[in-house]
Amino acid sequence: MKKSTQFVWLIGIVFVVNLLWMNHSVTLWDEDEAAYAGFAIEMLNSGDWVNPEYQWSVIHRKTPFHFWSIAISYQIFGVNEFAVRMPSVLAILLTCLMVFRMGRTLVGDKNAGRAAVILATSVQLPLMGKIALTDASLLLFETVAVLSLLNFLNRPSWKWNLGLWLSIALGILVKGPPIILLVGGLWILLAIFHPKRKQLIRTHPWFFGWLAIAPFALWCYLSYLQDWALWQETGNGIPFAEWWQEEANGHKIHLLPFLWEWYVLRRIGGSVLGQSGFIGYHFVVLSIAFLTWLPFWLLTLKSTLKSFVRPSEQQLTLLLWVVMGWFFWEFMSSKLPSYSMGAQPALALLMALQIEQLEKEPANRSLVNVGLGLYALIFGLVIIGLPILGQYFVGNSALGYLLPMSFVLLVLLIRLLQKRTGINQLYQHIAIFGAAFMFLLWACVSPLVEQSAIKSFDEVIETAYELSGKNEEARLILTEFDIKQLKISLLVYAQQRFGAHEEMYLSEAIAAFQEEQPTVLVIGKKHIQEFRAAFAKAKLPFNATEVLHRSTDDQLKEHNFWVISNVAERK
Repeated sequence: MKKSTQFVWLIGIVFVVNLLWMNHSVTLWDEDEAAYAGFAIEMLNSGDWVNPEYQWSVIHRKTPFHFWSIAISYQIFGVNEFAVRMPSVLAILLTCLMVFRMGRTLVGDKNAGRAAVILATSVQLPLMGKIALTDASLLLFETVAVLSLLNFLNRPSWKWNLGLWLSIALGILVKGPPIILLVGGLWILLAIFHPKRKQLIRTHPWFFGWLAIAPFALWCYLSYLQDWALWQETGNGIPFAEWWQEEANGHKIHLLPFLWEWYVLRRIGGSVLGQSGFIGYHFVVLSIAFLTWLPFWLLTLKSTLKSFVRPSEQQLTLLLWVVMGWFFWEFMSSKLPSYSMGAQPALALLMALQIEQLEKEPANRSLVNVGLGLYALIFGLVIIGLPILGQYFVGNSALGYLLPMSFVLLVLLIRLLQKRTGINQLYQHIAIFGAAFMFLLWACVSPLVEQSAIKSFDEVIETAYELSGKNEEARLILTEFDIKQLKISLLVYAQQRFGAHEEMYLSEAIAAFQEEQPTVLVIGKKHIQEFRAAFAKAKLPFNATEVLHRSTDDQLKEHNFWVISNVAERK
């Protein structure tokens, strides 16, 4: 047992390094992460911690907890990428820790430790700690809420009830309904199927449920009061109910009506932004999420389906968790990979139980061998394919990153296959391979992505800064962008470097450029030829610096920027 615990903590240390590695140097990802970074900046600048606002970010507005946590992180670490991602790092780290600590009373110390290791060395969970999305915080509160409920079912205690309702309250502030659907649905299923269902009455949902909703209700009320005050100033005699439902560009302007329509009404009856999929979509997502655990994943799926017939009490609680965290979302029209993340801790616990069962009955491992063969094939192709693809898309410079990565993975894969006969040794070597794979994926692949033309928005702003003579007081004007160039990270970096920016049409931008004030134009693709002609007509040299940008939502086609400064022209 001592060696098992030591291995858990060893993987935990590697996991922390993995979560923190390069978080300061990887630029913001569009759209969501950049929008959330902008919301937090605006909260600090405006002092309004109620309504999240940022330019070009209307559809990214949500309940405020995640933005609050980023704003607090800014105050501690400064306004930078590391601070943006720190709340997600802590959330994912705490999720694994809570599975380890709170899962022990459900499945035993060894299995809880194994489940935490499985999560820490899977694919999707570590990635959620590297990108500042709301899903990491939501997963933490979902996990604590469910584990508190299941522990309460076995050993009723005020601490489990407190953990349940406090986590629900915070989860609602993170993302609204998902935590209610997961925990509420699980509570109902437990009340129907679990032999200890009477214990659920002692959670007192009729009382604590209202308390859990109270922080969200208070936030809604404060948002409503702000809208009411704004209506009194700008309503121009329009009835409040009508004014409150006003739209711009197809979206509700005011926060609460927007949240209700965008995150509830539209997703109940359909999807948004084409975020839909087939039944079985989340099976594919979860299979990729546990790709590094493929040898045990297939057996876990088979065992899970078989145990629906006559599950043990231990299996029953985890199966019902899987039903609400995974199966429920298969039948929803709206689909995103993050929706089924709430089931991953349950699946990790089931996988740990399956590994324990294999140790007792090692003869029943035929499906493990099948999974191991697929595992070797898939990662063998990854090891061979990464350098080839890197050289094709980036050039020979990619080999300096990808050849060492492939070599390390090859050595670890060979070692893993050599240790395949012992179940515990196989588990440990899969964990080591998974940890190394996720670390190397970020350490070796992300620098190549950063150097590519898909992550050029910070380069655009740095080019503008250089051309301004490194004058942070210079006037920054964005002009004539096409729809693929309207990326939020550009605004975040502009605000960090220049403090403010302006948006103008062609004629206004050229007039501003000819004024005495130091001015930098960032010109989009939309009317670049008209700009060249207008500069020629005004007898101004068009000495612009072109910054290459390829759009990930337009088949990597070029949507370049041109940066020109009147400071350079006057020297």
